[in-house]
Amino acid sequence: MGQPPNMPLTIEDLPRPEPHPAPARRWRARRPGDLSSPDSVPWGGAFGTPGPDTGYVLRLLADRGHGIRESRAPAAVAAARASLLGRAPVGADLEAAEIILRASSARDRLGPGAEEVRRLLEGVDVALLAAPLEELRRRAEDA
Repeated sequence: MGQPPNMPLTIEDLPRPEPHPAPARRWRARRPGDLSSPDSVPWGGAFGTPGPDTGYVLRLLADRGHGIRESRAPAAVAAARASLLGRAPVGADLEAAEIILRASSARDRLGPGAEEVRRLLEGVDVALLAAPLEELRRRAEDA
């Protein structure tokens, strides 16, 4: 639409360039507790082994029809195995967790608290958690 003749344009009505924001400044860890690199993430001991999307194991268990009460131990072992391998849990981790827990008598004595689950995980050998699924199946057949 053209400019109406009875509406004169002033300098404020003319288009002007818009200012753009300056480039972002480089971020640095300055506060206590800021993690400056992946190497500074706490690992092991009371920190456990953080992994990506470990809560997905609960979805996998729900899809298999497990309730919350009976899925605590398999979920904890499968999440620990997946995070030890540096990935999110998959169905094979649940199968490996079931094999590991079948060999452990601690699952039957699992109480209602998180402390019992932590003790259960401390009792599982790290080499057993990281073992390939085929090796775990072979061990289960031999036992």
